[in-house]
Amino acid sequence: MSTKALPFYEFNKGIYEIDEFDCASIFVIVGTERALVLDTGTGIGDLRWVLENRITDKPYDVVLSHNHGDHVGGAGFFDTVWIHEKDSDWNTPGTAPTLSFRREYAGLIRRREHKYYRYDPDADILPWTKEPQKKMLKDGTSFYLGGRTVTFYHCPGHTDGECVAVDNLTHTLLIADACNNNLLLGSASETDVHRIISTAEESLSRIASMRNLYEDVYNSHHDFRGFGQPLSPDVLPDVLGCLTDLYEQKAQFKTVPDALSTTGGTKTVAVRNAVQISLMDKNIKYY
Repeated sequence: MSTKALPFYEFNKGIYEIDEFDCASIFVIVGTERALVLDTGTGIGDLRWVLENRITDKPYDVVLSHNHGDHVGGAGFFDTVWIHEKDSDWNTPGTAPTLSFRREYAGLIRRREHKYYRYDPDADILPWTKEPQKKMLKDGTSFYLGGRTVTFYHCPGHTDGECVAVDNLTHTLLIADACNNNLLLGSASETDVHRIISTAEESLSRIASMRNLYEDVYNSHHDFRGFGQPLSPDVLPDVLGCLTDLYEQKAQFKTVPDALSTTGGTKTVAVRNAVQISLMDKNIKYY
């Protein structure tokens, strides 16, 4: 039987953050009529049971911010999911939500964090029972939940189809992996690094221009913020500044441990204050 010990916290009115054992955060927004689940994590334990028995008894939609295995890893335990068409193929090697990826990623986080987690990788990270039906998310797609509306905005940069969400009741921006202290850029369709950088800069500049719509910002990994706590207000401006420096070839670089390496490897990152930016499969310093 899969673990049901997924901790969660209501950090604002009707908005919950579920901590998937430091692998990823899953967010739930509950209205008076419906609920919305943002991402399904790596697929550790019985997320559906926690949603339906601990958080809400309302019908809900599952929306995926992007197609990486630590966010779509639990999608196969739901009937239907929403995802942007540019991320609707989640079979990219290295990030596809295969059973081996999900178990390896969870093991990496366990070793990196040096913590004890109450789950068994063999018993609690299980194969999908089915492939969910995919509905296409578009820029501006809104979900009325009763008393609140959640609107999604296309924000490519981390992936081609990355989307972020704004809750109009609490003025909360759920920015997924589009922006954080350790931003990883990538694209399945673009190889020109200048274009990847400019796409991310344009996307995040647009989100920054919507500042009247949101107050607090929450990304989908809380290793650079407290659980249930927002990102520092400096992160988005510093990310934008670093992207501009990169595009203009004025960025500062340093070599740091690669937090996703299974062999203790390092990577080169562009830096600005507490922000680091790197490329998924290239050295960002030599483009």
